[in-house]
Amino acid sequence: MYKEKGKKKDKAAEIARKKSMYKFIAIGVIAALIGIVAALSYAYYMHTEAGKSRTAAFGPIDEREHVHAVFKLYIHGKEPVDFSQAKYQLRTPYIHFENNNGFIIHRHAANVDIGYLFESMKMKFTKDCFTLDNGVSYCNDGKNTLKFYVNGVLNDKYDKYIIQDGDRILITYGSEDEEQIREQLKAVDRLAGINE
Repeated sequence: MYKEKGKKKDKAAEIARKKSMYKFIAIGVIAALIGIVAALSYAYYMHTEAGKSRTAAFGPIDEREHVHAVFKLYIHGKEPVDFSQAKYQLRTPYIHFENNNGFIIHRHAANVDIGYLFESMKMKFTKDCFTLDNGVSYCNDGKNTLKFYVNGVLNDKYDKYIIQDGDRILITYGSEDEEQIREQLKAVDRLAGINE
């Protein structure tokens, strides 16, 4: 009788082990399927327009592509925005400010536009608005306008502009008259060592 009870216990234990084993196998198979679906979904996403990296069109980071431009951003004609702050320095190796200097843009790869510089600092620059990293936007509103100058000339490329070596760049937002804008352009020229 004890032998029979022992056999029943052994059989019950064996059944429990098998059930446990099948459970683990089922969990493993489900986890593997989830992993495969996730990998395939990621691969598909990376091959769609939405998944392409912003940097995919950029050239490789290369010292031979080291380009400099002087730059100022004015909001309502006040003092220029201070990009020498640590939070704006070396945000990306492609295009950045460095050495606590907030007036010289360094570009280290081909095809990197100025819009990417601002994106790297959590800002946004378009033909209609400039949004600072604190989320405040300065948009064309009839009274105030966003203007983009390259080498003293209005430029309509805005965020798509790829800086060239020696460029003098001014972004200004507000209701400035021509004289005030001329003064801002002169300030940028002085940074480049150009005096009238």
